[in-house]
Amino acid sequence: MKIPLFTQSWHLARRELRTGFRGFGVFLGCLFLGVFAIAAVGSFSAAARQGLLSDARALLGGDLEIRLVYRELSSDQRRFLLGRGQVSEIVEMRAMARAVSKNRPVLVELKAVDELYPFYGKLGIDPPRALADVLSQNGDGTFNVLAEASLLQRLDIKEGDLFQVGNARMRIGGVVTTEPDRTLRAFTLGPRLLLGRDALAATGLLQPGSLVTYGYRLRLAAGHSAEQVREELGAAFPEAGWRVRTWEKAAPRVRRVLDRMSLNLTLVGLCTLLVGGLGVAGAVRGYLRGKLYHIAVMKCVGATGRLVFAGYLLQVLILGAAGAAGGLAAGGALPWLLVKTAGRHLPIPLQPGFYPWPLVEAGLFGLLIALIFSLKALGTARRVPPAVLFRGYREDWWQSPGSGIWAAIVLASAGLALFAIFTSSDRRLALWFLSGAGACFATFYCLSKWIVYGAQRLPRPSRPRIRLALTNICRHDSPAGSTIFSLGLGLTALVMVVLVQVNLTRMVEETIPVEAPAFFFLDLQPDQVEEFESRVHSLPGVSRTERYPTLRGRIVAIKGVPVDQAIIAPDVQWAVRGDRFLSYAAQLPAGTALVAGKWWPADYEGPLLLSITEDIARGFGVRVGDTLTVNILGRNLTAEIASLRQVDWSTLALNFALLFSPGALEKAPQTFIATVYVPPGGENEVLREVTNRFGNISAIGVREVLANVSRTLGRIGGVFRAVTVLVLISGFLVLAGAISSDQHRRIHDAVICKVCGATRRDLLAAFGLEFLFLGLAAGLVSAAAGSWAAFGILEGLMGTEFRFSPGAVLATLAIGIVATLVLGLLGTWRGLGQKPAVFLRDE
Repeated sequence: MKIPLFTQSWHLARRELRTGFRGFGVFLGCLFLGVFAIAAVGSFSAAARQGLLSDARALLGGDLEIRLVYRELSSDQRRFLLGRGQVSEIVEMRAMARAVSKNRPVLVELKAVDELYPFYGKLGIDPPRALADVLSQNGDGTFNVLAEASLLQRLDIKEGDLFQVGNARMRIGGVVTTEPDRTLRAFTLGPRLLLGRDALAATGLLQPGSLVTYGYRLRLAAGHSAEQVREELGAAFPEAGWRVRTWEKAAPRVRRVLDRMSLNLTLVGLCTLLVGGLGVAGAVRGYLRGKLYHIAVMKCVGATGRLVFAGYLLQVLILGAAGAAGGLAAGGALPWLLVKTAGRHLPIPLQPGFYPWPLVEAGLFGLLIALIFSLKALGTARRVPPAVLFRGYREDWWQSPGSGIWAAIVLASAGLALFAIFTSSDRRLALWFLSGAGACFATFYCLSKWIVYGAQRLPRPSRPRIRLALTNICRHDSPAGSTIFSLGLGLTALVMVVLVQVNLTRMVEETIPVEAPAFFFLDLQPDQVEEFESRVHSLPGVSRTERYPTLRGRIVAIKGVPVDQAIIAPDVQWAVRGDRFLSYAAQLPAGTALVAGKWWPADYEGPLLLSITEDIARGFGVRVGDTLTVNILGRNLTAEIASLRQVDWSTLALNFALLFSPGALEKAPQTFIATVYVPPGGENEVLREVTNRFGNISAIGVREVLANVSRTLGRIGGVFRAVTVLVLISGFLVLAGAISSDQHRRIHDAVICKVCGATRRDLLAAFGLEFLFLGLAAGLVSAAAGSWAAFGILEGLMGTEFRFSPGAVLATLAIGIVATLVLGLLGTWRGLGQKPAVFLRDE
């Protein structure tokens, strides 16, 4: 009775696995790290999305939200909403707060709520109290409010103390610990201050043109759906100019950030797997070499090449599944661990659970990598002839796995690439990543061949130590190729991440030019302009000011096409996601260059014209003569594009993406925005003078904002550095595995050299020179490849200037050389101490 091939293969694999996992440590470690990286990123993203979905109504504040700038709902609009459920009104704006006993103004984010707030979720208050009991007016005319702990720290006050906002005196009634409708806190301009509508009215800050956002949250009555009400609102009030969101689409910006972060980190995790694939290949190759005579014996007693191939392939897949399972378990547990250890401090809600698709995706990546990188060694083992038992081992038998195996490797690699592309949220970026990874593999493969070839062609040095080092590199079956591959790819990833972060940090630090404004002052009323400029210019150190009238508007149509139907480039999507600052001017702003069209005359009184920046024009696909429609205060205004401008935003000079011609907007309610230029030493005096005299004006410190941006970039960079460390660890594992597989040959060489008179110092120097050459070569090419990758990311994807950083590159070279030397010498230490007599007696 003929036994099926699978049954025979299973018996062979099971028998081999009885000996344990000896020789497969690197194999398991590489698969574990790569699968863990991908599974952890996928599980975190899935938990965050589920958390956003489960708390969507709380994040939005209702079943549906309407947001307006400058103005409240009309009576007809309010009646329309009340006919469909309960309505809660939120008012948000910025203002300056100061302690009564201290002249220390702080920018705060005001949020005035009514008695229905919040519809969903729970507001965290310390000490715990009902919101209605806190936000009340006291008998002495002061108002009780809630504040974030950071506001108390910055004003140096405590619960029960008094402070002032505008014309109103307020008392701290408690600390806000959590807001259900406030999600991502990565970037804020000031701490939160929660107050009642009567307290906000008492401040005197609600003036015509003040930058105020009104939010209306609707809790629907039975029988109404959020999407249906949204459509009814659009039909009933087509030119309302508001922003309507339903609970299903709450926190869209957070979702976009999650998608981008998930994609980028998944690709870095895939890079970890690709580097680890070299360790997989080395481990399988080394293991099968140890089974060479065993395979020959099996063939002598009737085993076929197919049985040998299937049996060891099954063993590799079982071990690969074991390594991947460990990575899946650790990656899937990450959301639980984060919630357990830092749940209250996370910027977004996580919903830990079992999310199968990220785990399936990570597991398939791991098994495909294990298959691709082990097929060649398995194919060559299948072709080992029984004559090995009688004629001895010949290296050329280990070189070609056969055309069928090569075809399988190509198909599996294509499957991996297609799987990575079609599971990616940005297929273009995934394609670029795979192309770059392929280019890196080809580069380091050619480099390893070139180094071996060059070492063979070099004249033999007279110094024995150098000659032995070069011989070790160019000899057959040298670990030079694996060393260059593993170390080179890991260091390339490190150089790329370091250069990207260095350039982003530099961009933030250099954003403040030599002549940069110290403050942006908002909500300056028209009747305050003259006194404001008079007082500011009387202060010492103030060199100049800039001032523009400002309104808020929302782009609703491009060339007559509604924005939700227009084709807009991703890099300018921000321009249509909400209300934007805009202004009008008779003169072309200083430091601005026209690139198309012409500026209108200073006394222009014709139809409404518009000047936009060239990046928006390019992203919108418009040119001079086309039209944009902007909704301002509920009225749609269509303007012809008269010119395109090039603006250097890095100067922080006052400018606008949309500038209208004068004549049409002067009578609309508006305020002014002003910048003040003063050296660092005079900032406090300017801030005190302006905020003490004008209680309605909000001040934004430029340096404080950029410090916040720098901290945010640092957090993002820390995540990428952590994942890149996994790439490096995988590279070092591969390097350690290559050195370990070369252990027997090094012991043999050390013994022969000792018999011929070499000392331990001679051998240490020869081995050290070998690894020094390899580390230097890998570091040099990694520096070039990583620099090109960073250039592509910054200049191509992010549109940011790239500058080469020699310090980062030199640090990378040092890491590569030191790591190679340390790992290499540790791996060869046993060979240096081997006694010749023991080895020769065995021979």
